[in-house]
Amino acid sequence: MDLVEFLRARLDKDERIARACSGTPWKATPSGTVSTDTDEPAQVATVDNDAYAEHISRHNPSRALDEVTARRQILDEYEKQSWILGQGHRTPELEAAQAVRETVLRLLALPYAFHPAYQEEWRPLASP
Repeated sequence: MDLVEFLRARLDKDERIARACSGTPWKATPSGTVSTDTDEPAQVATVDNDAYAEHISRHNPSRALDEVTARRQILDEYEKQSWILGQGHRTPELEAAQAVRETVLRLLALPYAFHPAYQEEWRPLASP
């Protein structure tokens, strides 16, 4: 499995989980609960304090789906540019831009470093 395949698999799972949750916005209430923002709200979670509730509500399924979409677009652009480079359209500028894109993919993979399929060689290189 390469880095792009790894990221696509993680994004597929993130999408499945987000779609399985409520499709309505979530909101935090002063009582430390998170509920769906509908005419008949459903409680999502009860937490110890308002900060936790706010954090949970901000990371609702809708936001997760938006993040999946954005990250897939980054992967698509990386693959498109890899294909162009593979066709022999190489310039120092194009290769430098692709190196930046690869760094971005490595950074996108960091939140999944706990996953058993994550490979340490994908870890971003330390800045000099």
